[in-house]
Amino acid sequence: MNSATKIIQVRAEPPYTLYVTKQDGQEIELDLTPLIETREAFWRLKNFRYFRNVGIDPLGGIFWTEGEDISPTKIFHYAK
Repeated sequence: MNSATKIIQVRAEPPYTLYVTKQDGQEIELDLTPLIETREAFWRLKNFRYFRNVGIDPLGGIFWTEGEDISPTKIFHYAK
């Protein structure tokens, strides 16, 4: 990801979908199902009440409060 693809907004939808808005206004749908269902470290995200509390870190990645995160270089691997 380069500076032109900086994320400025993220919103969660059930079951494991994120909609991220880039700095240029483009919205991209991300499906995190493969990540959540295959990576044990992401088990908390199976609970939507927790999943929806996603945030954007200063480097442009996304994160959750208990330490789960996706780096800016990996986010768009989950684009639909």
